[in-house]
Amino acid sequence: MLTAAADGPRAAQAAPAAKQWWIDEPIRMALFLYNQYQAPADTDAFVQNLVDLNANAVVLPTAGIAAYYPTKIPFHTIAPSVPAGRDLVGEIVRKCHARGIYVVGRFEWTVNQDKKVVEAHPDWLQRDVNGASPPWNDTYLMCVNGGYMQEHIFKIMNEVLSRYPLDGMFFNYGGGQRNVFGPCQCSNCKTLYNTKYGKAPPTQFDPQYLEFMTDCAATLAARIRAFAKSKNANINFMVGNDADSTNSETHGAPIAEAHAFWLYDASETVNRARAAKPDRMQFNNDSAFLDGRWRYAHRSSAEGEIRAYQNMANGAGPYLFVNGPADQFDQNGEKGARPAFKFHKDHEELYVRQENAARVLLLDEPGMSLAQILARFGGVATHADGNPPGNGGFGYRDSTELGSGMENTKTHLSGFFRLLTENHIPFVLSKDLSWIEKEPDRYDVVISSKGAPAALDGYLRQGGRVLVAGAVKPELELPPVVKLWKRKETLAAYWRLQDSKLLPSLADTKLMFFYSDYLELEPRGKSALTLVPPTKVNPMEMVGEGMQETSKPGLYVSEYGKGKLTYIPWDLGDLYYRASAVHHSTLFSDLMDDLLPSGRQIRTNAHPMLQITIQQQKREKRTLVHFVNLSGASQVAYHPAIPMSGIQVEMKGAFGSARMVSSSRELPIRRMPGYTSFTLPTLDTYDVVVLT
Repeated sequence: MLTAAADGPRAAQAAPAAKQWWIDEPIRMALFLYNQYQAPADTDAFVQNLVDLNANAVVLPTAGIAAYYPTKIPFHTIAPSVPAGRDLVGEIVRKCHARGIYVVGRFEWTVNQDKKVVEAHPDWLQRDVNGASPPWNDTYLMCVNGGYMQEHIFKIMNEVLSRYPLDGMFFNYGGGQRNVFGPCQCSNCKTLYNTKYGKAPPTQFDPQYLEFMTDCAATLAARIRAFAKSKNANINFMVGNDADSTNSETHGAPIAEAHAFWLYDASETVNRARAAKPDRMQFNNDSAFLDGRWRYAHRSSAEGEIRAYQNMANGAGPYLFVNGPADQFDQNGEKGARPAFKFHKDHEELYVRQENAARVLLLDEPGMSLAQILARFGGVATHADGNPPGNGGFGYRDSTELGSGMENTKTHLSGFFRLLTENHIPFVLSKDLSWIEKEPDRYDVVISSKGAPAALDGYLRQGGRVLVAGAVKPELELPPVVKLWKRKETLAAYWRLQDSKLLPSLADTKLMFFYSDYLELEPRGKSALTLVPPTKVNPMEMVGEGMQETSKPGLYVSEYGKGKLTYIPWDLGDLYYRASAVHHSTLFSDLMDDLLPSGRQIRTNAHPMLQITIQQQKREKRTLVHFVNLSGASQVAYHPAIPMSGIQVEMKGAFGSARMVSSSRELPIRRMPGYTSFTLPTLDTYDVVVLT
């Protein structure tokens, strides 16, 4: 490991930290990502703007593509806008610390803009199938296995960490590389790939190459972490499998790509991350730009509020990311952040070590590796991947350049996310099932939106309750398969409702729409839903003629050992994500009530566009009920939320007090068997009720 001393000021000594600031303190993060010609020469004004925003942590452009300090390391270009003789990083770090603001250095290693690097170190560069490495956006693409990333960046980090007492380190692209040319064909990659797989790297991305790149990035990240911690053991390291905290981004609906708009982006990201690593903080930024091609034009201020409040309601803090100088071209970025930053600061004791207290588990699916994500984003056209965007994909398919977000390939999961949220059933989003043996009573219901793993068999037999959907047969004990119907075979088909006792809210509905793959199982008794095969749709005077009744089941409900299994053998989640049919939501609601004989965790008269989450702070012995008003959302637009009033909540459990945080008002409570009720008198965009 490189430990050469750097020129410059005396090595900074960081005092031992009593706690991990990134998770043991309430953090409000900001990133003003100015380019190399926009460096903030007025560092007093830059820091004052952070103070005015109520930020107490900043991600600061530091090194890599451009250095914002007087670097002595070769092939490390000093930003042209850094005034001669000035050290902007040093000034900002010192002034931020004086104002109680943590500083996370931002580094970018994927490209180098020094033209001399091509001749001096050709082995540092990525190579295409022809062995060439043409410039990309006036820079040169560095290979993760080349000497730049494997050796040279450690000299730069040594210089930075010796000069400045940084509180954290963030690496754009997570220590991976931009895959603009496809799989790298440089000599380093060829040698390593041949050593591992006995062959040359492929010319197109495939699973084996993505595995190779994932391993390369992880190995480098581990080396960087060890080096950083050797310089400052208390630094917040934000990359790799052993990160102290992680960075993610919430984007709007892009313009130059047809990715789907997703109202719950911030909620999903933070819910998943905090469940996976409760002792790791997720810094999920509100990427305020409208699209990656128009980074100086911002989303509405109302959308910024919602993103920040969704972070806060799921166990993280507000985090603003804008491109450009502190004096923004479009003030909607900061305007959207300010209300949440102020609420968080005024009540910051509520935002330390929140844990999701929901009693329902929505089973997550494996995510993409870093290499998979970068393969999609590195300039490689991937629009054929995944499902079509469905409702909400309003953009054009005009670009293969890195933009905003990705295609939603998990529409089935997104549909259940909405079904749970709109029916006010708090939930944890996680793929972890290790609790089954250790803590089998941890959840009241487990939901899987597409098939189900065999691990749920034992959970069911012990008394667990499970709802499964989708035409992928669960790895559970079920009747034999008769046929897998493909979606287009169900065009103009219906479900006939047969059981108003199980589905009381659908008593006045006789036929239910569906259009998806369908796994037909052998009937076992009479199903509450039976198939009406495709019917005549034209001419209008003959619609429905020849309608046939069958016993083909559209719903399977059965005792399973000591537990209960409900299986919907068609894609309810995907259909709700796309069509939002009211009877699909009602079906889900009735089935959940059947699986929860002792009642839901929350009973409320709240509007479906009011998101409610439950967090707990165990050390303080209090429960936090968060309310996020999403009524301002309209297709891809966010307007100011419509104020609500008279929100009645019955919360499972016995509580002695309920305090409305925004007004510091004690709310009257009423005890009832198994529940404590209160009424939130008014709600603007966001509030919290503290139960003790």
